[in-house]
Amino acid sequence: VSTQSTGSNKKQMKVFILLCALFSLSLAQTRPIWPSAASVSVFVEGWGERREDRHFLRYYYDEVAGKERFEGPTEWNGEFFWTVVIIDTVAKKEWLVVHQQGLVECYTGSDNHSLPHPNFNRAHFVGKAEIDYTVVDHWVERDNEGRDLVQIFDRTDNGEIKRIDISSIHSRRPHSVTFHYHEFDAGSQDPALWTLPAEILKICNNVQKDDLIVN
Repeated sequence: VSTQSTGSNKKQMKVFILLCALFSLSLAQTRPIWPSAASVSVFVEGWGERREDRHFLRYYYDEVAGKERFEGPTEWNGEFFWTVVIIDTVAKKEWLVVHQQGLVECYTGSDNHSLPHPNFNRAHFVGKAEIDYTVVDHWVERDNEGRDLVQIFDRTDNGEIKRIDISSIHSRRPHSVTFHYHEFDAGSQDPALWTLPAEILKICNNVQKDDLIVN
């Protein structure tokens, strides 16, 4: 047996062992899990038609209660407002409260959407990464053509999701939408979050869903 042939066999064996190790590592990883209830601060890049669009909000949700709440700055007609949106998916109702300096407006209407619950069963582990000096697992979901559609990053120590990138390949200007998660507090939420103060409820206007400023 030649020395060259022996060396080639050893290289092939090393590659085989490495592939087996990587495969075993991918099986050992636990896929990310979206909590059934939580509150989290979210910084969003690319939401809309432009990659340069930016949004910041605090998001609260509870799947058992069937309710969610968004609050944060919103631009409308060139002006910025602080907006609070509460959605009750059981009662099929939505409330929108708009604040600007001393101004307060309230609108309510029907809403038929359900609470979103990301499912990461198709995610494949691709390796480690780091976000804000924290080690995370990197996962990818691909379409049938092998294109990366969703990338998920969750902490290695407690599984907390730190970032999700979604490829917007079907928009007029294909780009990625990135969700950066901070202060992720999983657990049941305070029922008071789903109720507006009486002073605001008494000025709330009933409108059609399409008439709400924020949908």
